Amino acid sequence: MKTTFQRIFETRLWVKHIDDERSLGNSIIVTLDEDYCFANEQGCGVRGYDKVADVEKDTRFVNIINRKNFSKKTLHNT
Repeated sequence: MKTTFQRIFETRLWVKHIDDERSLGNSIIVTLDEDYCFANEQGCGVRGYDKVADVEKDTRFVNIINRKNFSKKTLHNT
């Protein structure tokens, strides 16, 4: 049976690296491919987590921005 991290690597190509340092008293460090960032923290491609469930949730496609396709234009309501 595959681990959650293995499933993330196989299906989420924007995830470059996951470093689980919990045994050292640190966090799970997720590094995205250089073309991607986290949607709720634009420009940020590295983040630490305490729980595997949070890694799984935050690395879903809906929570990721492809920097190459992202427009920084201000949107106006009309």
